[in-house]
Amino acid sequence: MSLKIREGSLEDAELICELVVNLLSELRGKPLGNHSLMSICKELLQNKRQPYMVYLAFKENECLGIITLSECASLYAQGTYGIIQELYIIPGGRSQGIGNQLINRAKDYGIKCGWDRIEVGAPSVEQWGKTISFYKREGFQEVGPRLKYHLN
Repeated sequence: MSLKIREGSLEDAELICELVVNLLSELRGKPLGNHSLMSICKELLQNKRQPYMVYLAFKENECLGIITLSECASLYAQGTYGIIQELYIIPGGRSQGIGNQLINRAKDYGIKCGWDRIEVGAPSVEQWGKTISFYKREGFQEVGPRLKYHLN
């Protein structure tokens, strides 16, 4: 498959939101709208203080996948590191190596940024075992569950 991976830009905000909405709808099991995501997406793409990177995978003119990364810092990581925030491949494009190519692009970006690691929060292993297996095949190691607390 001839795949082109390129950096997402402000002009791609609508496409980025559409793909992330599809991801979230699939994870949550119910459709979502993207009305509130568009302004957030544009803000993230324009914010130069907090690195946020988007890569899009295309075959011809069809976008087949997306990966988004942001930078964090901690003492345990001994500095800055990357987090994969979203990774989504459209259903018809899965199991074709697209995720692998997006992960490799993320790794290259992380090396360029001087990161020592990239982390990812994965969904429930009971429900999303194939997703966990994919990340393990890509060299990721389990470090424990990730928890969240909603402030609002």
